[in-house]
Amino acid sequence: MRVTFKKSITFKVLKRIKRLSGGVILRSDIADIADSRQISRSLNRLVQSGLLAKLGYSVYAKLDTSQIAQTTYLKDGVLPTMRAVLNKLNIRWEPSLEEQAYQEGRSTQIPVNPTTKIKDRFRRQLRYRNMELKRA
Repeated sequence: MRVTFKKSITFKVLKRIKRLSGGVILRSDIADIADSRQISRSLNRLVQSGLLAKLGYSVYAKLDTSQIAQTTYLKDGVLPTMRAVLNKLNIRWEPSLEEQAYQEGRSTQIPVNPTTKIKDRFRRQLRYRNMELKRA
């Protein structure tokens, strides 16, 4: 994305996002830059330009671009990114029983669409394209 002014809010938000470690950005990570409406506009611009993906309410993820397919994707994958969001929001979770059995070697069946057991109250929806965080 080409930013026309280096003193613009979008440029400041983009610089902050690039400096943040990890692939998950919460709105609270960049809330001190400007007014909430200006932050919303700049985040929407970054989502429309393909640099960020909106996963849920005030939750965004950094996107990478595939050189081969010329599409954007989550760098770590959907499930690890969703679980990183839960970690960043301090929500306790654990993998499903099937996934635990596979990781411990008690099963050879690979869970294709593993669910996540959420132990705390969490009512938000986390979604990337047509994939959603499955809860057990």
